[in-house]
Amino acid sequence: MGKEDTRESVLLGSRMATRDDALALGPEQSHRIIAVLEEAAEKLGFLGSIMPDVLQHRDELSKFVGDEISRIIQEQRQLEARYEKLIAQRSTLKGLANKSRYKEIQAEIQEVSLALRESTKNLCRNLKDNPNISGNLLKIQRERTELIDLLTDSCRQIGETRSFQALVSVVEDSRLAQSQQSELVRREKEATQTVKKLEADLFAERADHSRQVTENKTTMVDLKQTLLKVKSKTSVDVKYSRKEHSARVSSLLRVYEQYERQLEGKVKEMERLKEVEAAVNVQTMEFLEKKRNQLQDEVDAWEERYVEEVGELERICDDLTNERNEMLIKLEGLKRRKQIETEEKQAREDAKALAVLEEQARTELERRQNQAATQIQRVMKEYVLRQIANKSKKGKKGKGGAKGKGGKKGKK
Repeated sequence: MGKEDTRESVLLGSRMATRDDALALGPEQSHRIIAVLEEAAEKLGFLGSIMPDVLQHRDELSKFVGDEISRIIQEQRQLEARYEKLIAQRSTLKGLANKSRYKEIQAEIQEVSLALRESTKNLCRNLKDNPNISGNLLKIQRERTELIDLLTDSCRQIGETRSFQALVSVVEDSRLAQSQQSELVRREKEATQTVKKLEADLFAERADHSRQVTENKTTMVDLKQTLLKVKSKTSVDVKYSRKEHSARVSSLLRVYEQYERQLEGKVKEMERLKEVEAAVNVQTMEFLEKKRNQLQDEVDAWEERYVEEVGELERICDDLTNERNEMLIKLEGLKRRKQIETEEKQAREDAKALAVLEEQARTELERRQNQAATQIQRVMKEYVLRQIANKSKKGKKGKGGAKGKGGKKGKK
């Protein structure tokens, strides 16, 4: 059931009305059709109640479009700036010395023009491919409400008159509107094809005009150089052989003057053609300027929409930044906690190593103390023995001295 049942009921009613408008419905048929239509209206109403609010979710629906269009607009602005710069450079390049550079600038202008046209086509394509979602949802809600009203009126009409002429009229009006819409779409396609063809013709005409202007300028430069060479040659001939070749010089002068007049006539004709081409170019540029202004209005609208979407994205970015800052604070606390635990663990390991070193130092000190005590005892023992030996030696010397002194006295 749902929309399919509603469409089937509408088609069934329209076919019955088409077969025989004068045939009235029976009571049983009326009750059946009324029951089907009322059930369809209730389900459509329930479907409308569970649909999301378009205005509430408008920002969510519109944030998915615009990025590609903004990028294309930026590229198109860069191409336009490049095109204007190249045109300005081309206007400064005049004379034979800048001929090669002039051709390079002209080729680059054609490339930028082609890229600008492709960018415009891509922009139009993207604008067509990105539908107005909120507008479509509003249209669906409006059509659903109109269908519910139509079903309610049809139920009332069937209950009162056992006929559904209002439903038949609505179906016929819908068919007529669809036919008119199809015709409008066909005309729009034809107009689009015509515009594309005119754009292609315009581009070809501009390229041909640019080529002709370049050729005309080149021809004019060549003719002027030829004229200068002819005048120089004539002057030299007159200077060095005036008397000897006077008749020949006069003849050559007449020929060259006639040739110069012909060249001047050609130059004037080319200048006239150039003015005609310039007038055509002005009209073409006016049309393109009008088209560019139209596109600029669309670009401004999309830029306003882009500003709104960027504001929403910046708000989301701020929320994410705040959340990230909170997580960084937590991470910093965990890092400090880990550093404290690491320092405590290192302190315990250092204390153990210090205890081991102290034990080793104490053992080494005891060993050295024992060794020093042993050495002191040995030295003291040797010292005592030397003292005893010295005392015994002094005792023997004292006794011998006393005996010597007594002998000497007796002799006296």
